[in-house]
Amino acid sequence: MTILIITTFVYSSQMYQTIPETFKDIFSSWWFTVTYQQSYHFSYIHLTNNCSDSVQILVAVCSAPINILRRNTIRETWGQYARNNSNFKMVFFEGVTHSPGVQDDIHEESVKYGDIVQENYIDHYENLSLKSIAYLRWVSSSCRKVKFVLKTDDDMYINLPLLEKTLMNMKRSRFIMGLLFQHVVPIRHNSSKWYTPISKYQKNEFPDYMSGTAYLISGDIVPELYAESFNEKLFWLEDVYITGMLANRVNATRINSNMFTIHNQQYTGCAYRNIISGHHVTPKNMKIIYQQLKDVNLVCH
Repeated sequence: MTILIITTFVYSSQMYQTIPETFKDIFSSWWFTVTYQQSYHFSYIHLTNNCSDSVQILVAVCSAPINILRRNTIRETWGQYARNNSNFKMVFFEGVTHSPGVQDDIHEESVKYGDIVQENYIDHYENLSLKSIAYLRWVSSSCRKVKFVLKTDDDMYINLPLLEKTLMNMKRSRFIMGLLFQHVVPIRHNSSKWYTPISKYQKNEFPDYMSGTAYLISGDIVPELYAESFNEKLFWLEDVYITGMLANRVNATRINSNMFTIHNQQYTGCAYRNIISGHHVTPKNMKIIYQQLKDVNLVCH
């Protein structure tokens, strides 16, 4: 069975390039259906260096291949703190795109910055759990001594100095910190972006989980989470799967923090001064927030 799955993947990822544009959305949906399995034998296309022993906080940014502008803006703004601080390492995680032009750009980007991990699964919204398994896999093999892993997305602003300050005296282990969701009922309406049919999830509630926009994992449980991904049936809602289902398997403690936000903030330094994460931030607004937070004369009321 495993051999069949792997062969199907290799054939499909190569043949995807030859499919007419009209049918690629249909193929992506079919691809997700046939690969809903437990064998993650994806190979690396681009791979960054291992963490040095000084790295304590790994920032794992899940990004779509086409979002080169967002990645560059992150490098120029809030990600600069990670790039210039030996306690941090920032890595962008991506799947593959059907666009040869975008893939060529990613190759140049990877050569220039050396901060991309790309595996050869199709980068698709319904494959976000595979992307998170990818960062668990990479950390487990290449960043094993890291104390904390912050998972986030490329439309987020992360206040890394505040995160570092928050973690400075953190003594807890085996935890996941973020915005906690409890007693969430699966959406059964097929018009919803988060439609979850009973065939995919039978229970009336999801397990407690953290918002997938940004959450922090203590490094000690990352290898265990990765190992359990082979035992827990893959589920397409990444935050539910990683911080709910897999977290339950390793008995991780969930810590709710109001410094992780998903509500729209004002895109100002004052709005972001006392929060770790904010959602739906465009490259333009990342620059505004970053410049204002850098201003030593910033006055907030």
